[in-house]
Amino acid sequence: MAMSLPVRFRSDGVRVAVETDPLHAPLRDFLINDLGEDVSAIARAQGRLNDGAARPWQEQYRYHRLDFDGTTVHVRDVAGWASCDLEPAVLRRCLDEYLHQVGALKSRRSLERDLGRPGNGEPMAASLALGSVSRRTQGWGLVQTPRTVLEDLAGLTPHPDACLPHGVMETGSGACWADLAVLDETGKRLRSGTKTFMPKGIDPERLMGELGNALTEARFLNGIPGAWSGVVAGVPVHGYVDPEAVLRLPCQPIEIGGIVRRVKVFFPELADSGADLATAASSASAFTPSVNGPRHVLTAFLLHDMQSHRHHLEVVRAARPGWEHTGNACHIRMDVQTVRLEHLWLPGHTCEVPTGEFASVLYEYERLTAI
Repeated sequence: MAMSLPVRFRSDGVRVAVETDPLHAPLRDFLINDLGEDVSAIARAQGRLNDGAARPWQEQYRYHRLDFDGTTVHVRDVAGWASCDLEPAVLRRCLDEYLHQVGALKSRRSLERDLGRPGNGEPMAASLALGSVSRRTQGWGLVQTPRTVLEDLAGLTPHPDACLPHGVMETGSGACWADLAVLDETGKRLRSGTKTFMPKGIDPERLMGELGNALTEARFLNGIPGAWSGVVAGVPVHGYVDPEAVLRLPCQPIEIGGIVRRVKVFFPELADSGADLATAASSASAFTPSVNGPRHVLTAFLLHDMQSHRHHLEVVRAARPGWEHTGNACHIRMDVQTVRLEHLWLPGHTCEVPTGEFASVLYEYERLTAI
């Protein structure tokens, strides 16, 4: 059972907010005012709780002090006006989650800073999924960057021009794909991934301004929690919202007004094959009887990562055991006997499919979409 924490963390991309009840206000103030965004200070506080020793200790900070009596951690402000008591395990989990939120915020700032450099008049490419491909970097933001900056940053490998249905990044007017590396906090390359770039000529301000209106008219997709499709700034898009933000999914448009801040990611629909891609993905995912885990993860992989794109189907079919890849919606790992799919925006939603049956699913999806 998940541990219930006395605080709740929210990040709007600018700062990490900590919410709690009046009883635990000293804990909130300790996190925000004493630790702030100092990752090393948060880590030191974690280390104090990870010692494993039951000996009493006291730690003094600028505005608060922590007293551990061998059983309970007492968080007191230095003026003696307020205090609250916490079990060590609860405080440790609070620090873990706070470090995660601060780390994700810093990663996003760093990415946006690195990608936002001007490029001597070079055409800009806008991506709405970049920087949101692991639990360390949950969240989304509009990133505009010249292509050469992407190449320098993470080893971008453009898809072959011939396989892009709407033109290429420099000259075309439509969305296109590019393969990017996923980096960890030390800058080392972890695994490959693919992101969908928005069409050229899209005004970022218009895009952000219309997102809220688009959500009120969006269509939630049956069977995939939080998945929606709609039109933003004239571009057909898909995306995800936090399924906990609404009482039930799919829901009526009026029920999702005002939850734009709960959008986890959105990206353009790459190819228009003329087929109902959502229905094709759902039908193809039902083609295998042996799915261990929620079947909607397989559906999401077909719909949001394959997107009726022949090049991607060929890449996945050519994969060998040990191959990993991160797309718009799922991370995939190939093994000898099974294919494992982990959904990026639905934590804990993972499924496994026998390798042979997975290949059959891909061929069925190709047949249904008539690629």
